[in-house]
Amino acid sequence: MTAQDRARADLLPGASTRPARKDAARNHDAIVVAAREEFAEHGDDASLKAIARRAGVGIATLYRHFPSRAALLETVYADDVVDTVDALCRTAGDGPAVRTAAGGAPQPWAALVGWLGQLAGAVAEDAALRGTFTDRPCTLEPCRAALGDTVARLLTDAGVRLPSRQGMDADQLLRTVVTVAVSPFLSEAERARALAVLLDGVQAGAGPG
Repeated sequence: MTAQDRARADLLPGASTRPARKDAARNHDAIVVAAREEFAEHGDDASLKAIARRAGVGIATLYRHFPSRAALLETVYADDVVDTVDALCRTAGDGPAVRTAAGGAPQPWAALVGWLGQLAGAVAEDAALRGTFTDRPCTLEPCRAALGDTVARLLTDAGVRLPSRQGMDADQLLRTVVTVAVSPFLSEAERARALAVLLDGVQAGAGPG
């Protein structure tokens, strides 16, 4: 197993989420397959009752395995979320960490801004990825932790310390970016401007790293 394979394995949900008992495992797998098909046909708001019917189980059985829509989305799209997070974390900060020729912002800060823009775009399009930022227990919490470690590293590379007196840390910065990304009141262009204003404020209020 390569180092990359080991790192990706650390992001995968534990096998314990799938029941050990054979009949329960069959129901679990049938629900996941049915959900994947329903979500593909009708979007992430597909009826849970329709998913249960397609899986050949009752709605109560579905809820025993997946107590919420978000929990079902996590399982159905776990591999996709892990792939997205893995790619984001591996490519973060690519490029030389030097000042621009024009004497503008340091490249590390530009790398941070660009990476958060990529994350915001991914979150805006991916409900399962958004689910990693929920306050409830989540099987994909390692993905959020990996994103937090990545943004913390980019901040360090840029020589920026977040204004802790305002309760800001790497995870809170990520949550704020996600809030901007999923706002139903913003167009794509408005979202980009809001993110730029947010990061300008972070840079102005931050201390040296």
